[in-house]
Amino acid sequence: MNTNLLMKAFQGNDDIVRKEIHLTDKSISLFYMNSLTEQKTLEELVIRPLQLHNGEEWKGLQNVLISGESTDTVSDAVQAVLEGFTLISDDKELIKLKTFSVSQRGIETSSIESSIMGPQDAFTESLQTSLSLVKRKVKNISLKTIIGNIGEETQTQYAVLYMDNKVSRDNLDFLLRALDQLNTQGITTASSLQQMLEEAPWSPFPQLLNTVRVDTSMSSLLEGKVVLLLDGAPQALIGPIHFMELMNSADDEYNRSLTATLIRNLTLFGFFLTLFITSSYVSFLTFHPEMLPPQLFSLIATSRAKVPLPPVLEVLTLEIIIEVLREAAARMSIKVGQTIGVVGGIVIGTAAVEAGLVSNIIIILVAVSTLLSYLPSNVLLRNGFQVIKYAFILLAGFLGLFGQMIAFAYLLSHLVKLKSLGSPLLSTGFNNSKGYTNKGILRMPKRNL
Repeated sequence: MNTNLLMKAFQGNDDIVRKEIHLTDKSISLFYMNSLTEQKTLEELVIRPLQLHNGEEWKGLQNVLISGESTDTVSDAVQAVLEGFTLISDDKELIKLKTFSVSQRGIETSSIESSIMGPQDAFTESLQTSLSLVKRKVKNISLKTIIGNIGEETQTQYAVLYMDNKVSRDNLDFLLRALDQLNTQGITTASSLQQMLEEAPWSPFPQLLNTVRVDTSMSSLLEGKVVLLLDGAPQALIGPIHFMELMNSADDEYNRSLTATLIRNLTLFGFFLTLFITSSYVSFLTFHPEMLPPQLFSLIATSRAKVPLPPVLEVLTLEIIIEVLREAAARMSIKVGQTIGVVGGIVIGTAAVEAGLVSNIIIILVAVSTLLSYLPSNVLLRNGFQVIKYAFILLAGFLGLFGQMIAFAYLLSHLVKLKSLGSPLLSTGFNNSKGYTNKGILRMPKRNL
């Protein structure tokens, strides 16, 4: 291959280095990307072996650089340099040698999905590191890996892992087909890829599990699920899943079975209760005050004596203030964010009650509703329910309890339609061939099989 073609392809990229090594009767050209190449590796694997053979009868690059791979097209050669390889040419043959080395974050504890009793290691942005974390835990020949690239411009590498003796071929084929059909310039995060792979991207509910925990991915593999890792993203995408898996926490697998079952059911009940607490307040005060006990109605009427806003605007105003405080605290530094969240909530809530803008009862209801929304560990699910809660409040303000029932019926019908890699999201957790997945409403005791 003519080296001038490579120079033309690399023109305008100052990070590409061309280096000439002059031997006794031969000149060797090197092409590599300076930001991706470790100079010490380049010296040991390329430059030193070439210098040792200086003066000897030249038998070709392949005989000198044994670990090199030959390449014969310009596109392959250019792609190799972009991936961190070094190209070596003697005007007769062209080989590539892996000299890639770049600084990367070490294995750390997950701050998003924390666990008290379980393992503390979490995935990193390096695909090879994440793969090694999984394969050190699952030492089985049945664990298969499919590696590919997505993104026309970025050529981001991904890895699909599955247990060959447990996986459902329909789910695996669904994922591989979806990956092949992706038409995008580039992928930056696992969350972006998740939205592209889901059948209902407009749904507030995630249809794949997004996790940073290695133990969660390992247990999913052993249940016959498919795990997708992406280079540059410290998360794994898991499917197919059922709805309860979005509710589960990492410590459910390590708690006693009765405790874990109680926590799961409390999470499920409390999470759906968030939809009805504030919306029911709006319904009862606007349309159905006769349904409240006289003493409770008298108490609410007294607390709302100076409030100028109707119940629906009162609730929406306070919900939006809480949402603003939460988002502001999340975007600030940890110390400032915690202070703003606590002090801001107390100051604004107290001032609003004293000014007569909201009642003290709705302060309590919104606070309880916000706390219940944090029971599930899945961030995407929590954010989705925030949107649904506003829909319940608005329909309650227009139609009362009838509006709430319409919203709940539509919510259930929407959940029934959702699928994860072609399988229903509202499955029971039972499988005729594999038994109970142990990630549903019940967490069965661990037993010796």
